[in-house]
Amino acid sequence: MGMAFTRTEWNKMVACSSSFCKYDDYNWDWSLQHVSLNCMEEKLQVMMVKGPRVFHIGECGVHHKKSHCDSDSVIEKLKTIIKTANKYFFPDSLSVSRLNTKKKTKLKKANGGWGDKRDHWLCMNFTLSSFNML
Repeated sequence: MGMAFTRTEWNKMVACSSSFCKYDDYNWDWSLQHVSLNCMEEKLQVMMVKGPRVFHIGECGVHHKKSHCDSDSVIEKLKTIIKTANKYFFPDSLSVSRLNTKKKTKLKKANGGWGDKRDHWLCMNFTLSSFNML
């Protein structure tokens, strides 16, 4: 998953950094959703693309279920995908469709794994210099 946001959005995140950094979930995307639903006046909006430009290549690690992991083969597979999709990377025009969902988003219970105060302080440290700019 890739993500980009403006300086304005970053400043909103900085204002909610305590809510983000102290939310007990090791997945930053769930922490963002928590912040959006519980701290921000304007909720975050997501733009989803049909074809990604950011790929996950981590075959080995926490979520790896196979007995053999080979990141090199994953990279070779992605090179082929990128070569095939290359003609679509820079289109002459783009269209954006807005999907307006009325569904109320309910945040599930946090997954845990982010309860250590040292993690909270390290996370908060990333935003300390931004507080002076607000």
